[in-house]
Amino acid sequence: MFSKFISRLTLLFAVHSLLVAYVLGACLPCTNPTKRLANLRQGDSDSALARRTVYSPKITTPNERTVWTVGSYVDVVWDLSEMPANITNPNGTLVLGYMSDADKYNEHLDLSHPLAKDFDLRHGRVTFKVPKVSSRADYIVVLMGDSGNASPKFTIEEA
Repeated sequence: MFSKFISRLTLLFAVHSLLVAYVLGACLPCTNPTKRLANLRQGDSDSALARRTVYSPKITTPNERTVWTVGSYVDVVWDLSEMPANITNPNGTLVLGYMSDADKYNEHLDLSHPLAKDFDLRHGRVTFKVPKVSSRADYIVVLMGDSGNASPKFTIEEA
């Protein structure tokens, strides 16, 4: 009885996977490698995924010594030295989070309230007003756009 249940569950999973692949389009690993190579040589739009250049700049400010005050205007700055000529998404979003020692793998990002959005990553900085938040010494900012990159921990103090 149990093995019959497992067999049906396995079949259901396989059918689900095929339906997802059909709805979303053929996956790159499922495509014949020779066809993928030919598409790359011809510049075929189906191989756009293979041509993407991802840019994940290092955040230089804030850093471990940074202290922001609620209500003040501050800059987040990132390194442009390794920026490729063609990034896939130059529009950035900056969100606040924190790293708790009790929950090391959760960045606690406030995705509902971005600090800044729709700015050009190629400028290397963005200015915004520090929101009203509790004082902590383990805040981070995450720069999203082409990729995601987190700053070192820093402090925000209440005014």
